[in-house]
Amino acid sequence: MELKLLQATFGDAIHLRFKDRERSFRNILIDGGTQDTYIFKNSKGKMEYGALKLLVEQIRERDEYIDLLILTHVDDDHIGGVLKWFQQDTEAKNLVKKVWFNSGKLISEYFEKAESTENLLEFWNEDSLNTSIKQGATFEAYIEEHAIWDRRLLKSNDEIRLFGLTFTMLSPPCDKLKAFLSKWEKESPLLDTSGKTDYVKNLSDLIKNDTFKSDASISNGSSLAFMVTYEGKNLLFLGDAYAQPVIDSLKKMGYSSKKPLVVEYVKISHHGSKGNTSSTLLNMIQSENYLISTDSSVHGLPDKLCLARIIKNRKKVNLHFNYPALADEIFNEQDYIDFPNFTVCDAQNAIKI
Repeated sequence: MELKLLQATFGDAIHLRFKDRERSFRNILIDGGTQDTYIFKNSKGKMEYGALKLLVEQIRERDEYIDLLILTHVDDDHIGGVLKWFQQDTEAKNLVKKVWFNSGKLISEYFEKAESTENLLEFWNEDSLNTSIKQGATFEAYIEEHAIWDRRLLKSNDEIRLFGLTFTMLSPPCDKLKAFLSKWEKESPLLDTSGKTDYVKNLSDLIKNDTFKSDASISNGSSLAFMVTYEGKNLLFLGDAYAQPVIDSLKKMGYSSKKPLVVEYVKISHHGSKGNTSSTLLNMIQSENYLISTDSSVHGLPDKLCLARIIKNRKKVNLHFNYPALADEIFNEQDYIDFPNFTVCDAQNAIKI
């Protein structure tokens, strides 16, 4: 298996490529990053392909498919690139074989409770009849119409076997899914462009004054977090999930700080936000490798305090950044002296599992 953190600006877009039991290549895409992850204007004002567009064309050239597209939740930095791709590529529906997506419509049906109309995820698809008219619909309607939506509600403790992999859902629990039906606000890049960070502080100082306060975003509370087991190796993809539901799921599976879950790689929740990764959660996981997906251009993520929690009390820590230059802004010379147990790794290229 190869794992690739696409450069998705301040978002998430993760590609897994592996051989199934029949030795055929399979592709899984977890989220699609921001719209710029598909196509964007460069500094000269010209349109340029983003990492998602390049991946799509590479998969086509190999005569392969995206066998599973997993959308963890509806925030633009996770789903925006997919919406842009589906809008501009009329053949996208033929490349994607299956979609996992806990949409508001699906949650509404499960709880038999109406969804707030303000939550509807609009999807604009260019008319295929060579006109300039845009067809507006919900994203759910599009993936349902083209029979690529696997209409199952994914929640804590569900287990699914597919392509020789085992997917174990760690979040969201039912109460967080139900809360999603009330009015919520999407995480917007306009909400925090101050660039304020805690990078001027040393790791040791952050650890001394650490207190955990949980994220309270309704959409993040609905985010999928799951473990993928492949040939006896575990990978954790935590989306933007809260820490406590993941802790609760791990406890139900029999794990604790004394008997931690052994994991090859952990994709840290919410781009390394201090409100989504607690020391309690980290102590239930035994891993040397942590993945951070963001360029820090919005929201000032990752929080250095989150990284400090990962680094403390561990013999060896590898922090994998898909924008590795960011580490030079975060860590100072004193950090490396105080904590010689951590290493910064370049995750621009695929990681072999």
